[in-house]
Amino acid sequence: MTDKIAVQFRKSLRTRHAFERLKHCKGCSSYSVLWGDRCLKCGAEGKFVPLKELTASIHRRNAIRDGLILGSISLGAFAIAGTFMEMALALLAGIGLLVGYVLLNGRYAEAMHRKALYQLLLYENQAIREGLLLDIDDAANDLKTDDYKSAYEKLREIGYLITGNQVKVLKLMCLNHFILRSDMDLELSTVIPEAFDKDFIRYLTEVCKVSPQLVGRETLNYVVKNRVLIEALPDGREIMALVAGSALRVKAYVVQYEELIADFVDQFPKDRLLRLYRLIQESPSDYLLLYGKVTETVKRKYGAEPAFQTSAAAGGEADE
Repeated sequence: MTDKIAVQFRKSLRTRHAFERLKHCKGCSSYSVLWGDRCLKCGAEGKFVPLKELTASIHRRNAIRDGLILGSISLGAFAIAGTFMEMALALLAGIGLLVGYVLLNGRYAEAMHRKALYQLLLYENQAIREGLLLDIDDAANDLKTDDYKSAYEKLREIGYLITGNQVKVLKLMCLNHFILRSDMDLELSTVIPEAFDKDFIRYLTEVCKVSPQLVGRETLNYVVKNRVLIEALPDGREIMALVAGSALRVKAYVVQYEELIADFVDQFPKDRLLRLYRLIQESPSDYLLLYGKVTETVKRKYGAEPAFQTSAAAGGEADE
């Protein structure tokens, strides 16, 4: 793809829970995760409130309602009291109930807030889904006008709540139009598709070059599962070598994916081969399959170079 563009992504809000990204339109009760102030359903401007604020408002209304119920019960008891003593007892009991409720409400405010939030999400599930579908349509409109940056930024927000394959495919469509850099806030595991996808492989190849630390178990498992299809691509073996080389950053990955790495040792660049050589020299018995392959490759390609000889000497001392 030659029409790639340089972009700077807008900052994405960091939240503890994905649902905290939702906001509610006071005009039509629709929901959205996008940053715009205009509601996509009713067109109202500035009517959005964060879900956290909406839940707090519901909690306050519930507390006021419960307080009024307790007050009504106390007034009812006061009204039907036959003697002054009964009226005094009813009044004191009512005050006691209200004070007790206020104290309990304060003590368990967080738990009650979570309950109100859970009930809201459950009750509004369909409205939330419909709102997110409107968000997807908005991103799709950006795609139609080749505004890949805006489309991706919207899909990224939507993807925190909708993790289906459709959103992943659309995100990959956008990501493959960008010039990737190591300073970008890129994603990888969250765009792994359900089946073999050339767009994902194309994106994975670029990520391995600029941000190899993003290659984790989910990605490696996907590559192992689809290895035959990947290698069938024109540059398939080069792609596999890039992915296998990215796995060298984590020792546990080298152990778990030893067979995959061993098959592409001969294609590793010098720096990655040196890293792997030093790693297996520390504990040769942990890498029975890799040890012979790596040692032979190093001897054949870089046997006379000081860096490899030093590593071999250090490994020999460690084994003694």
